[in-house]
Amino acid sequence: MIGRNVQEAGLLTVADLAADPALGLGVVAGRGGLDREIEAAAVSELAEPGPWLQGGELLLTIGLLLDESDPGCAAYVAGLHAAGVRALGLGLGADLRYQSAPPCLVRAADDAGLPLLTVPDGVPFIAVTKAVFAWRAREERHRLEWALHTQRALTAAAVQPGGLAGILGAYERATGRTALVVDLLERPIASSRAGHEALAGEFTGMLAMVRAQGLLGAAVDTTAEHRREVHPLGSRRLRAWLLVTGPPERAGADLVTGDLVSLLSLELERVHGLGAARQRDRAQVLARLARGTVEDVAAARWLDAVGLPDGDLRAAVVAAPRPVELAADIAGALPDALTRVVEIGQEPCVEIAVPVSVDLAAVLGTLAPARPAGIGIGVRPGALAVSLRQARSALPESRIAGRHVHAADVASSRQLLATVPGERLQGYADAVLGPLDADERSAELVRTLTAFLEHNGHWEGAAAALQVHRHTVRNRIATVERLTGRRLGSAHDRHELWLALRARDLARVPDG
Repeated sequence: MIGRNVQEAGLLTVADLAADPALGLGVVAGRGGLDREIEAAAVSELAEPGPWLQGGELLLTIGLLLDESDPGCAAYVAGLHAAGVRALGLGLGADLRYQSAPPCLVRAADDAGLPLLTVPDGVPFIAVTKAVFAWRAREERHRLEWALHTQRALTAAAVQPGGLAGILGAYERATGRTALVVDLLERPIASSRAGHEALAGEFTGMLAMVRAQGLLGAAVDTTAEHRREVHPLGSRRLRAWLLVTGPPERAGADLVTGDLVSLLSLELERVHGLGAARQRDRAQVLARLARGTVEDVAAARWLDAVGLPDGDLRAAVVAAPRPVELAADIAGALPDALTRVVEIGQEPCVEIAVPVSVDLAAVLGTLAPARPAGIGIGVRPGALAVSLRQARSALPESRIAGRHVHAADVASSRQLLATVPGERLQGYADAVLGPLDADERSAELVRTLTAFLEHNGHWEGAAAALQVHRHTVRNRIATVERLTGRRLGSAHDRHELWLALRARDLARVPDG
């Protein structure tokens, strides 16, 4: 019994102790609790020993102060149960108070489900306590032996061609726990067995809680049915996460978790090191594409040389205080990405180009959520420089807005005007619209001009919006032209009037 596998043995139970022939203990009550685990042994003759116990004990007594009434025995057993005592051992002997267990104690123990053992005459309590602690010492030794054996198995798997999956498989075979590795975008990249990848969805909440902590972001969630663990992987920076799930009680499994994390981290760093040369080559290709538009045939040839498919690309530029690390994260998460580190106005940044099928906004939202970033449009490979210019142009707006900005977000006159100081906007609006402001019909003239421009110079549309006759609109627009000296038939003049109205609106200057 002592030599059984630690994964099956667990801690010492009441049944294990009762079955030890060297002790000859008898079970006289509470047989339903024989599977309780005993963590320690204690001796007490107090009438109420509970306050001096920690829980998990086999309590030994000769019943010196036991109240032999049914209420007294019931209160005694209830106090032990409340203190977390796992079993009660009553010493018997010719010179002791009891030669057999008193019926009241047997009834109380049965009622409470507390195992009641009898210690025969001639067996000292010290023999029982030594047996308990000897068992625990043997179990601890077996646990350490098992851990050493498992560590060697994991190490052997690490030097085989199986990579991450091989290490995870060896771990599951040893512990019975399922394990998988997910990248920084929470996508499974290796698992202990095929089909386990879907388990990553169970860890979404835990990963969200620890993501910002980087290499310190470990978490454990234990319920009666399951135990889930999240461990960061990487040496100097986060590369991926290890997710583990399995039964809550698995003796010895926790002893090898640290070794598993170390071996997986080493494997990830090895893979990252092998990919460093490839990333340098891709950075050179990105630099060539950034110089200007080229023939798509030439661009496709450059992409093919670094193992990337020919297809439309989208660019982004991210301001980052540690650009090399961010570029490595993106390259690790996106195998088809081009990345390089550049300086824009003496600020370190990362330029990125990925296939348009990649949700670049979502990727940056995960890997660089708090960093300014501009995102360009999708373009043919030879025109990547255009997308990069757009991304760079959107970067200042991203700093102002406090969010990642697409090029389309700044492709409006309102965004352009927003960069002009308010007093200058007001000055321009006053200069252009001042003659209208000075007229006694200022309000209706400005409203008519606005409606006319918003309806692209259509008389009927503007009249319908203002709920007046189209001839009224014509008369008012003629007045606007006379007062401002601008002709609404001229695209240039029409644009200046429209720009003045937008500037006034943005500057929050009331009409009239």
